[in-house]
Amino acid sequence: MDSSGSPPDLLRDLVETLRQALAALPVPASPSPAATSANTVTASSAPLGVSPMAQPAPYSGSAEDCNGFLLQCSLVLEMQPHLYPTERSKVAFIISQLRGRALLWAESLWSQNSPVTQSYAGFVDHFKEVFGKPSWDSSVGEELCRLQQGKLTVPEYTLQFRTLAAKSGWNKQALLTAYRQGLNPQVRLHLAAYEDAIGLERLIQLSIHVAAHMQSCVNEPQDQSPYSTWRNQPAPVSSPEPVPEPMHLGASHLTPAERQRRLTQNLCLYCGAPGHALPKCPI
Repeated sequence: MDSSGSPPDLLRDLVETLRQALAALPVPASPSPAATSANTVTASSAPLGVSPMAQPAPYSGSAEDCNGFLLQCSLVLEMQPHLYPTERSKVAFIISQLRGRALLWAESLWSQNSPVTQSYAGFVDHFKEVFGKPSWDSSVGEELCRLQQGKLTVPEYTLQFRTLAAKSGWNKQALLTAYRQGLNPQVRLHLAAYEDAIGLERLIQLSIHVAAHMQSCVNEPQDQSPYSTWRNQPAPVSSPEPVPEPMHLGASHLTPAERQRRLTQNLCLYCGAPGHALPKCPI
């Protein structure tokens, strides 16, 4: 293809820029065999700054993925500064990760040697202006207003809320009100005693605790709960007073057989001795 900013020329320029950046690095002296062996032993303990890192996923221009892509690029550049020592090499690294319409946009800047490509910070700012969401974007606020717990658990609802809150730019009072209103009515009722002065983070922790306690009460077996035990307990029935029976020594009551025996043998129903009846028992 011709030299009017075609993709092969752009890639060739990027490769040349990265090659020049690497060529500017000091070349270490050839290690001796003993040093090579020592380096092999200590390779696993190398500092994090020289450890290889995974490359960011290719970026094609999605507004939702813009900040995440730039964050991944900044991590690679920060953890491997020896590979990208110049401003232009950092910009070249970001462009090498682009695809689709994002690559076409960067191609025009690079081929024209735009001043934006000479500064990493300037390139990132311009990148956000082109592909990122504007700061006045109201879609995040609308999502926050519509967010409801519904069938979500409180921790799941809280995670979605925190994600939107970090992008919204709302103040703490507005976020606290939105969080409280998004909770299910049962949880919100238990939190009614707490004023907004406790703060958003404290309210979130209380809502998680209250929801967990409510769930444990729901999971408790009904036949073991105090209420169900009291409800299912039969009403006490008073038993009739026992009929007094004749007493004898060493026993509290006469058995039917013993009573019959004493009556048959004309024995006292109280002491069991012969010769007298119960009304005349000397004992």
